[in-house]
Amino acid sequence: MKKILVTLGCLALLISFSSLSFAKDVIKLGCAISFTGKKSRSGKLYVDAYNLAVEEINKKGGIEIGGKRYKLEIIYYDDKSEATESSRLVEKLISEDKVDFLLGPYSSGITIPDSLVARRYRVPMVEGGGASGKIFSRGNKYIFGLLPAAGEYFKSTLEFLKTVNPVPKTIAILFADDKFDVSVAKGTKKIAEKMGYEVVIYEKYAEGTSDFTSVLTKIKAKNPDVVLVAGHTEESLNFTQQAKELDVNPKMISLTVGPSEADFRKALGKDANYIYGVASWSTQMNFKGYIFKDTKEFIKIFEKKFGYEPDYHNAAGIACVAVIKNAIERAGTLDREKVREMIASTKLDTIYGRVEFNPNGQIKGTSVVLQILDNSVYEVYPHEYKKPVYPIPKWKER
Repeated sequence: MKKILVTLGCLALLISFSSLSFAKDVIKLGCAISFTGKKSRSGKLYVDAYNLAVEEINKKGGIEIGGKRYKLEIIYYDDKSEATESSRLVEKLISEDKVDFLLGPYSSGITIPDSLVARRYRVPMVEGGGASGKIFSRGNKYIFGLLPAAGEYFKSTLEFLKTVNPVPKTIAILFADDKFDVSVAKGTKKIAEKMGYEVVIYEKYAEGTSDFTSVLTKIKAKNPDVVLVAGHTEESLNFTQQAKELDVNPKMISLTVGPSEADFRKALGKDANYIYGVASWSTQMNFKGYIFKDTKEFIKIFEKKFGYEPDYHNAAGIACVAVIKNAIERAGTLDREKVREMIASTKLDTIYGRVEFNPNGQIKGTSVVLQILDNSVYEVYPHEYKKPVYPIPKWKER
């Protein structure tokens, strides 16, 4: 029964978002993404962003090609957080729904097979949910990513730690066994050791793990100054809650995914305070926009529509649609090869910041350091929008 209900849900999504596909003068974007399953929490962030970007573009006249205006629409399918299902649906979007271009899914593990389908059919895909080097190391000229290289996610954190007093000496690196988190961990270890830190714990756990008791016990025994965790939101929530329960008190806990999200802060309440994170964007930034006037206008419209504060996932999703719009208009055609060439040469100011791509298709840029203070998230490095707290207070002293 469950399978039937999910299938009907997918059908409903298709009908809901493709009803305009029979209208003329429409450019169709296709997206297989996680509406259900373990990645649906983050998948929703991209869906909200994609929908808002398309709504704003259509409200302002759509996309112009040779003096003619086209509306944008998105055809969605639920990939159920499964890579195999996602790549099957991307193929369906291309071969049956005849979409013009593709928007990416969430997570590196799903983006990799999806990007291979895009290459096979020569359909450009712009994505903001996958950062693993494995996506961009295959010579695939049809994939473009808006997240900085996973291997450098914690680089800004390690640089920040050189500015605190006393400078920490020992680091623990924990990471899930999926493509993105393995890339983060390998890169972090390499950079940390090069910068003179001692990595005293380097431990992998199964993606989706909910019990961190064993590794937290090890951390408590080794007592590293800093704990860096590369995982996804549910894992970040469980790790933080159990660190409190076991009274594990490093001088810093930093998580790749979670702290920037409003749901993370809501779920943990005051226990979210002092947790560090990394992100490619923060709400304190203010860039000139393309679809929106600037970042501030985007945040205002987004919060009014969805009732939560946007994070870097949302901002990257907006930039994905902006890049496609800009490339189509510069190409002056829907020819996929010509649009792909325009995407590759993008130099665009967006509410997410300046978008330019490296030759491998990944954006030029790096992450910033965030910290949750008074249950709000602030960029604390390299721009100090609020003074960071380091070392963080022990659980019993908060």
